[in-house]
Amino acid sequence: MTADITEQYIIGLDDTDGTGVPGTGALAMALAAHIHEAGWGRSLGVTRHRLWDSDKVAYTTGNHCYAVGLETDRNALDLEDDLVDWVRKHAAKDADPGVAIMSRHSDMPHILAFGRRCQTELMRVDWAQTFSTEANVALRALGRKRLGIVGALAAAGLRGGGRDGRFIDLPAIRDLNGRVTAGHIRERTGVETILDAAGEPLDRDDLVETFGWLRPRLEEGRPVIHTTRSTEGRWWIVDDRKPSDEPEGD
Repeated sequence: MTADITEQYIIGLDDTDGTGVPGTGALAMALAAHIHEAGWGRSLGVTRHRLWDSDKVAYTTGNHCYAVGLETDRNALDLEDDLVDWVRKHAAKDADPGVAIMSRHSDMPHILAFGRRCQTELMRVDWAQTFSTEANVALRALGRKRLGIVGALAAAGLRGGGRDGRFIDLPAIRDLNGRVTAGHIRERTGVETILDAAGEPLDRDDLVETFGWLRPRLEEGRPVIHTTRSTEGRWWIVDDRKPSDEPEGD
């Protein structure tokens, strides 16, 4: 890869898990690592998005889909072939994977509308195909039933909208534990926005209790950590805690 970065993509993933293979979140994080190792470009983090929780939708542990941001100088067609090959190789054999690739040339608001509908109603495979064609998003179904393309397209749209879900993969967010300064979090993770309850940025030396689980929210297209002052008033506590339905590895 050359030093001239020319494009950013959002890669949506869903339904890659199955027998003997970790969940889609783990696969998305492995893809983010592979992007760097293979010289494809630079990962902009992995986000997790919740879709409609209904008995009408089949899922393993919660109805979630995932998106990987990618900055690269590779062209879309070349990237698509390698992405599809990688997902096909690493997804479970009994899975029904879907891969969506959205670029700056895609109609993001159209796909965002699709993603939001996926959070409130059951969306069909043929609708996903229509939306992707209309919006110029590459959409690949790698399974027999093709169901994974619904969540994959939704993930791309919700990530592109910049106001949904949270980051499960950014530098060092899984390494920090206990109380650390806001400045240390910014230096280690690159998360610049750490806010108090009033929406004001924390000072560099303010202590933050992480509880060993930093998962910044996606807001205005960037990772944001929200905090509340402790009852003792001496440090700040992250607002988001690990939910009980958190998939393994997320």
